[in-house]
Amino acid sequence: MEILRTIALYADSKDMPFLVIGGHAVNIYGISRQTGDLDLLTPLRSKPFWQELFRKLRYTEFQSDDKFSRFEPSTKIEWPVDLMYVDDTTFSMMQADAMAHAFGLTDVSVVSSKHLIVLKIHALKSLQSHRMSKDYLDVLGILQTNLSLFVDSELEEVCSFYGPKDLYERLKNDLERV
Repeated sequence: MEILRTIALYADSKDMPFLVIGGHAVNIYGISRQTGDLDLLTPLRSKPFWQELFRKLRYTEFQSDDKFSRFEPSTKIEWPVDLMYVDDTTFSMMQADAMAHAFGLTDVSVVSSKHLIVLKIHALKSLQSHRMSKDYLDVLGILQTNLSLFVDSELEEVCSFYGPKDLYERLKNDLERV
């Protein structure tokens, strides 16, 4: 994935850390899922760096706030890129648990499976129908491949704090069927 290699080279040269999240991270954890973009997590303080980088790479920013930026490439052969911004404390915690993974010739940090689940559960809170099917199945799949990722009470707490109502019960029922 050439765009990820380019991003990593620029980011490393300026000491601007990022983590791979989203569908590419889900695939790393053994759940096969089609994805149409590249999702990255980075500290909010670095937002100006990322906006400038994507301008240089001829991407157009079509959504921007303190939580997300979305960038569209100038050609159809490149991946669209979505950035999720978090505060420094949250990023540092996630970065500490991240793992290096090779994407072609590029090694980059991928969010831990546990933090990926928390991010996916948080995305489910928006109750967007297109998110529910993908993100719910991602959470369920990762949990099924690693049932010891959360103790039961911890998963319930994460679901009730970050997710929609009744998410924990639904996950518990679906996990018991396996």
